Amino acid sequence: MARQHPGETQGSFVCDGVIDRLVAKGSKEVELLRKNFIFYVIPMVNPDGVIFGHYRTNLAGKDLNRKWDST
Repeated sequence: MARQHPGETQGSFVCDGVIDRLVAKGSKEVELLRKNFIFYVIPMVNPDGVIFGHYRTNLAGKDLNRKWDST
């Protein structure tokens, strides 16, 4: 899960690398992981905040990292 806070751009790069690794072919380790686990990847939790240039909040002004269960 990445980009709860829109300004955390490094999260996008890490998430992109994780996705690339998980879909890569030819790695026995990754094939074993895919066979035994289910991965839920959320590359951008707060897309409206990213699109509109907010640093910490979504479009409604909520900080999803602090208020994720009530927004």
